[in-house]
Amino acid sequence: MHRSSSTARRALSKLPAFRLPALATLGFAALAVAALLVGGLSGCGRAPTPPTWDNPFDPLGPEGGDPLHLTVLPVGSTINLTWNQPQGMGIAEYAISHAVHPDSTWSSVTRVAHTTGVNNFFPYADATPTQWHWFRIQALKEDGTASLVSYATAAGTLLGPTVILNHGGTTVASRHLTVKVVVTRGTSLRVALGPAFATETTIAAAAPGDTATFALDAPTAAQGDTIKVRVRSVDGAYNSAATITRAKVDFAPHFTLAGGGTTVGSRTVSLAVPATGVDQMRFSATEAGLAAASWTAGAAAHTELLLGAATTAQAVWGEFAGDFGFHSTYHITVTPDLLTGASFHLVVPQDRLVTTPNLRGALVGKATLVRWSESADLSAAAWQAHADTLDITLSAGAGLKTIYLQMRNDWADSPVLTDYATLVLTGAPAVR
Repeated sequence: MHRSSSTARRALSKLPAFRLPALATLGFAALAVAALLVGGLSGCGRAPTPPTWDNPFDPLGPEGGDPLHLTVLPVGSTINLTWNQPQGMGIAEYAISHAVHPDSTWSSVTRVAHTTGVNNFFPYADATPTQWHWFRIQALKEDGTASLVSYATAAGTLLGPTVILNHGGTTVASRHLTVKVVVTRGTSLRVALGPAFATETTIAAAAPGDTATFALDAPTAAQGDTIKVRVRSVDGAYNSAATITRAKVDFAPHFTLAGGGTTVGSRTVSLAVPATGVDQMRFSATEAGLAAASWTAGAAAHTELLLGAATTAQAVWGEFAGDFGFHSTYHITVTPDLLTGASFHLVVPQDRLVTTPNLRGALVGKATLVRWSESADLSAAAWQAHADTLDITLSAGAGLKTIYLQMRNDWADSPVLTDYATLVLTGAPAVR
């Protein structure tokens, strides 16, 4: 079966890609027999020189007609396909086929472009759980000629259930997990926690294709540890492949100011807290002060007097005791709003003509109190709780009405702000 490199190359260049012609096979076989006869007649016992193979897709070559060496690896509900890429063969792309059994009907999945890399890769996503999946690959040239499908070695894997932790996140802040499992076969689930998976819990499975949802408590762990959940689907003698789902422990509650931003108008701050996994929490103006602060139960919101009289930027520190068994600290920096950029305007038409004395004002600025009047002297005006909008009732009688308004917070008073409107009584001409 010896043939020279140049002879094989010439033979393959005249025939469809990757196919070994029968005539060439017979010719090389005859040459091999003749070589053996000559060796026998001469009395030489030396073995024939090993053949040199130009075409790795040759069925009689060392690759057995399939140099792609397809491998499959399940990762959750995705199956990652990897294969070799022979270079210098004029390959343009690879055709991937799928079946549920190597002897069943094959269906086309996709075509993947050839690259200059040693390997190529394709993720087969959303594969049906608890089912066998088989794949094979053919190499294609630009003109459509293909490697022989009869020599494309199939690679298969039995997929485990689809397992989703905490709605699909890759991290967990609490050891109290929500697990969702989807199967297509099986009457019950065997669930175990890593890393040892020593103890399994049996849980009734939903109907095939439905979702079984249940709670699971992970053991105590440190920040950055990996939580592993292993699930098998079983039904009598049937035992599916195991799905191992992983998530990293990330307990670091990064709280913010309620409403967002970094500026404040009150020394009593309102905080929004990611409370998942938080058993207890405490806050202070300094990191050192946390040790003396009082613990409160974990909650999504917290309000406390934490800031001082200084008009410069200040810190708010928080410490959190998590249900994984360790603590986490975090801080934010906030700046008092000195109300130098505060603004106010009446919500009125562009021509500023109004037919009702009941108006609304819009305020911008981090304030706690506001007062207003139709007089420039605001000393007699009562302070009231600040809001982003303010109901204003104009004085009786038609005419031009000017509103004077001032805002206040725990650090400063705003300048006196003004806006105006012209009140037109029904049936009366506008007074300008």
